[in-house]
Amino acid sequence: MPISPMGKADDRNPFHLSAVRGMLGAVAREWLSWVYPFVCELCGRGGLDGCHVCPDCRGSFVPIEPPFCAVCGEPAEGSFIPSGLCRRCAAAPPSFEEARAVYVNTGSLRDLLLAFKYGGAVHLAGSFAQMMAEAVRGNLHWFGGKERLLVPVPMHRGKQAQRGYNQAQELAELLGKELDWPCAGVLKRLPDTLPQASLSREQRLRHARKIYAADEKGMKRRPVRGRDVLLVDDVFTTGATADSCARLLLRAGAASVCVLTLARTHHAWRG
Repeated sequence: MPISPMGKADDRNPFHLSAVRGMLGAVAREWLSWVYPFVCELCGRGGLDGCHVCPDCRGSFVPIEPPFCAVCGEPAEGSFIPSGLCRRCAAAPPSFEEARAVYVNTGSLRDLLLAFKYGGAVHLAGSFAQMMAEAVRGNLHWFGGKERLLVPVPMHRGKQAQRGYNQAQELAELLGKELDWPCAGVLKRLPDTLPQASLSREQRLRHARKIYAADEKGMKRRPVRGRDVLLVDDVFTTGATADSCARLLLRAGAASVCVLTLARTHHAWRG
């Protein structure tokens, strides 16, 4: 990397030192996961068969079980109407047909997802993809029972370079191998500096429509026209991201769009 006369990294280089460190750190952690495979990330139990979470610790995860909204998958707690929809989906149906998650984003699973998303624990992707694949195989009525083109929610390329990976892409690619379904990166995220955590649900919905776009090169390599698509992400929070991405995919000609995440935030937004 070129060094300026003041001894600082050249700011004109798009790959800053932090980005290089992020990529190298991700590679190192992935290498370690192969050297010391399949030890439970939560209790340290070893000798696991192809997973980084032992059965006992996985038993502490809170599954998403019926009844839940037929569209967004929000667990029901007296908020349903006779149609089987939550009040939000009944009042304003989202662009996707169906969203499903395996677990509630809470407790030890939330800790693992934070490590996966922000702490470089990319080796957890395989275990999470297994859990998602098990859920799909165990619920053959999900997503119309169709094979689908898996599309990961995109990350801005600058952030991905700094982190070293996009967690949604890791999940989608490994889920594709588990289910033998195709996977394609056909969306992109635009530059954005507004922290979404500070936004209301309605503000997130409006904002999300401005920060995602179709990746024209990706669309040419793997057209979505006429395809049934499954959008993949780690956590479903408000549905703003899923709705925005589904709109883009439908605009590009997708026959239908459904959503799958490992976890969802339960009742993150009321009313």
